[in-house]
Amino acid sequence: MTQDKASGGDQEEIQGAPPAVSGTELHERRKSETVTVNRYLYLQAQQLEHMLLEAPDLEALLEILLVSLPRHFSFRAAELWLYDPEGVLAELIVGGQRYGHSLQLHQDCFSMQELYELEPDIALLTATDTRMFEVLKTESGIEYALLLPLTDAGRMIGSLHLGLQEESLVVDEPEQQLIAHLASIISSCFKNAVARQQVSRLTMLDPLTQISNLRGFAKDIAREIARARRAEQPLTVLVMEIDEFDDLYESYGERRGHFVVKKVAERISSDLRATDLMARLSRSKFALLIPASGEVLGEEIAERMREDIEDFAIDDGRGAVLQVTVSIGLVSWETQHYPAVDMPQLARQMESVANKALAASQARGGNKVSISRLSTLLV
Repeated sequence: MTQDKASGGDQEEIQGAPPAVSGTELHERRKSETVTVNRYLYLQAQQLEHMLLEAPDLEALLEILLVSLPRHFSFRAAELWLYDPEGVLAELIVGGQRYGHSLQLHQDCFSMQELYELEPDIALLTATDTRMFEVLKTESGIEYALLLPLTDAGRMIGSLHLGLQEESLVVDEPEQQLIAHLASIISSCFKNAVARQQVSRLTMLDPLTQISNLRGFAKDIAREIARARRAEQPLTVLVMEIDEFDDLYESYGERRGHFVVKKVAERISSDLRATDLMARLSRSKFALLIPASGEVLGEEIAERMREDIEDFAIDDGRGAVLQVTVSIGLVSWETQHYPAVDMPQLARQMESVANKALAASQARGGNKVSISRLSTLLV
């Protein structure tokens, strides 16, 4: 045994491993083995990859895939199918309804798998392909569709569909490899974003009402201001508080007080549109974000909510019926009237002005809606 170790200078070769090469040979091979790829596609893919990797959360990632990506590559439309058998994504994705048919959650993976061969791979469909009847149904003028399977450990988790009006996309073998690489980046970013969102959601939910808490509201208003700015649509913020809640709390105790807060939150939530957002800011104060709503529509919504709570009889299950009212403060932001660059400052100013309006409603005896306006241009 000792003699074998001393004389056995050669290392044992691993079966199936590539033959060892010298440093010089490896250097020459690296210089000579090049791939020619469409430069435009390469640069755009590189920029998009940076955008994907820097997306802070799941909502930002969806915005990139469904809004930024088609603009970035000059595609006509984008559509994303996601596999969601247990409804986890439906709970995590905030405001997904705004994407309409472009974002679809599927409980069955079969419909996605049917779009691909046995081994899912990118595919460029022409107008004569029968699969064109399944994807991008709501879009007109789509002659070609680029399909990107999103997988995790060989399991399909989604499918991204990009529509083109004409055959302007170069998809030779190098480009196919580049797009496949991009699909793997999207899959990885999506998986990580979902994991982060699940953890983050626990810290941004109010445990009593299961709506956003103060921290969640700060994130929601920042996101909605950014969306309103891009879409050049108004945004309304309502801040409301249960009138004389301290007296109710002292008279009926903590348990009844919490019950009232929960029931009021449920009642208000039932009046909201799918794109509206609600948060609990403090013990008896709530905030609502109403996208694509100016001052007139916002006031109509606020009055309807105020009247609804005024007429709402809260049965505590023990024979007692409680009735409460709410005071509401309203502020709207319209991009053409108040152009803004500092988004965090705008968010703080909208909250401050809405609270000022709320104080005005309370000063008038409560159960009122008051409006305050942004008084200075935000530049």
